[in-house]
Order: sequence, then C-alpha cells, then structure tokens
Amino acid sequence: MRSPSLALLGATALLVACQAIPPAGVNGADQEQLARRVLLECLGQGRCEALEGRYAADFIAHGASANYTLAQDTAATRSWRAAMPDLAVSIERSMVDKDMVAVHWKAAGTNTVAAGGLSGNGERMGIEGMTMFRFAGGRIAEEWSVLDVATLRRL
Repeated sequence: MRSPSLALLGATALLVACQAIPPAGVNGADQEQLARRVLLECLGQGRCEALEGRYAADFIAHGASANYTLAQDTAATRSWRAAMPDLAVSIERSMVDKDMVAVHWKAAGTNTVAAGGLSGNGERMGIEGMTMFRFAGGRIAEEWSVLDVATLRRL
C-alpha cells in the first residue's frame, strides 16, 4: 500500500505540471512565437503590418500612466523606429505561463532623427525591457512593457 505522503506528493506534482499547460485549444509555443515576432518584426524591423489580425479587437497596451489602443501602440513603435532607423532587437529569453508570455529583450540603434522623444543627436543608444503579453482566443489581448530607462544611453 502506498503511503499517504507519496500520494500527496504525486498529486501536488501533477497540479503544478498542469498549471504550466495553456488552456485547451491554445498552443503555448505558438503564443511565445507570436510574442517574439511582435518585438523582432514590428519593433526590430518596422514590419508591424505583418502582424495584422494577430491582435484581439479590444487589445489594450497598459502604460505607466495610461492605456493605449493598438493604433496608439503601433504609432509609438513607429516613432521609435523613425528615431533610430537602424534599430536592432534581440530576444534574451522568453517564457509561457498559461495565457501569458513574458519576453526579455534588448534594442540598440543610432538616434539619427528627432522622434519618439529622442533628440536625433546621432548617438548610438541601447535599451533593455520586459514585455508581458496576455492571449485570448489565440490573439494578443493585452500588453505590459517595462523599459529600463537607465540602459537608454550611448553605447
């Protein structure tokens, strides 16, 4: 006969494992790939149109002091791309937890144009950030980004 402590340990391990599985019908690997694409293609290459249809109709980007629509979020991204046309983005790591994907990224470029709150002084700059994406029905429903402003400096 199995001891009660082993049965409890097995049930606890199963519960923990199940918590990491995305909801039925949602593929965590697909969510992770899409989250990475947002940063690499839209921010990194300026190809935001490649992601059309990948966002929920009621998408919201949560900022430090306000929330933004997809159009406003895309405009802000395009503004950064305008300020640093050679902006390159790298993904440091990412992880999936149910309907959420977290991505740690870095970006660097030359600030050649006054846009996106940057002066256009010709300096090479870099920044690091974390973005959390929440998915609903296979589409991006919400986004939270935190930028390490201290890393926004000359390289």
